[in-house]
Amino acid sequence: MTTQGTIDPETSVPRARKSSTDGHSTGDAIEAGISESKAALKQVVETGKTLVTECTGGVRDGIRDKPMQAVLIAAGVGAVIGLIIARRR
Repeated sequence: MTTQGTIDPETSVPRARKSSTDGHSTGDAIEAGISESKAALKQVVETGKTLVTECTGGVRDGIRDKPMQAVLIAAGVGAVIGLIIARRR
């Protein structure tokens, strides 16, 4: 059974329509979609944290193994950035 969406006179907000297939309101479907989105987002964040932790560990190991090379690379990157910024002024 489908009912027309009407405006609630007290809040001026449209009321949810009934779905013709399962009898649940559109609001219920939206809430279910939001819950699914939150769960998917949590999964993506956890995967991202794991990848960042692994990459950070690799960088730290590389710096410990070759500290002089790491310092020279950082100095070179800083010099290039400095030159780029100085040319813009």
